[in-house]
Amino acid sequence: MTLLLFRFSAMGDVALVAPVVQAITAQYPNARLTLVTRPKFAVFFGQFPNVDVVGVDFDGLYKGLPGLYRLFGELRQRHRFDMVVDLHQNLRSAVLKNLFRLAGVPAVTINKGRAEKKALTRKHNKIRRVLPHSVERYAQTVNRANLAVQPSPEFRFQVFKEAENELSAFLASQSLLPNVPWLGVAPFAQHPQKMWPFNRFGPLLTRVLDHQPTQIFLFGGGGAETEQLVALQKQVPSAIVVAGSLSMAAELALMQRLSGMVCMDSGNMHLSVLSGVPVVSIWGATHPDTGFGPWGQGSEAVVQIPVDQLSCRPCSVFGNKPCWRGDLACMNDISVDTVTERIIALLSRGSGI
Repeated sequence: MTLLLFRFSAMGDVALVAPVVQAITAQYPNARLTLVTRPKFAVFFGQFPNVDVVGVDFDGLYKGLPGLYRLFGELRQRHRFDMVVDLHQNLRSAVLKNLFRLAGVPAVTINKGRAEKKALTRKHNKIRRVLPHSVERYAQTVNRANLAVQPSPEFRFQVFKEAENELSAFLASQSLLPNVPWLGVAPFAQHPQKMWPFNRFGPLLTRVLDHQPTQIFLFGGGGAETEQLVALQKQVPSAIVVAGSLSMAAELALMQRLSGMVCMDSGNMHLSVLSGVPVVSIWGATHPDTGFGPWGQGSEAVVQIPVDQLSCRPCSVFGNKPCWRGDLACMNDISVDTVTERIIALLSRGSGI
């Protein structure tokens, strides 16, 4: 069987396809998969020899309808596909999917549960329930393509020698604390409504270090985030800024060495989980019940204001809507003490204390 899969963005959503791909290749070793995504996300699938990743720039050569038609033609030349599996369900994937249907290739499309998510996040009369995780929705879609797979929460990204060498060179240039746990900190997310106040990270990390010597690594991306992390490093001089220093593959290699990761509802949360790292994820406007929580980890991985204390939560699936109250209490009411306690508990579990 030869499958064509679509999932173009965002980083965490694409990464969460990897456990499903692993399940397919393990259950059906003769299956051939082609995955269309952004070029920078190919790193998530390098461990699968029978997966062909097509990195596509939708702002360049494949922009607009002419670009999609060009992509359709190029994909048809690669393989004779038995099925299209649309794991994105947006306008681009719909155009490509319908072109393949016209060419006689059947297709299945993910059910994102938009109505259920809207009912869970609306302002009044919320219908509260735990919705399927994105990994489960991906698997359900694949299984409608006449497969039977069950992704394992034990999934781990494979680390390759080139990434290990890059990481080793980076670490050799740093002043590492000896014989201490390693803690990642990823304080950013795509939207402000998903970010704990940045000015609290200095006091937070100081308290963690006062309790237990810990090597802290600061994760982020882009110039603005790196500048903020450098400023944070001045408050916590022993911390190491990772942002802008490593490739994605080397960052994944570093994640696998961490004792834990402090993060938001973000791509770095998903990458940490898929690297086998226990997380302390801080949630505000969004909620794990929408299906985007730390897959395979329990309530100890989530810090949030309970909905019986703040009934407006969640107000958004993606965290892109302004706060109805105007005070972002869902984030601002989470104290430094609360997060510190969760981090200390995580580090204690890892050390057997």
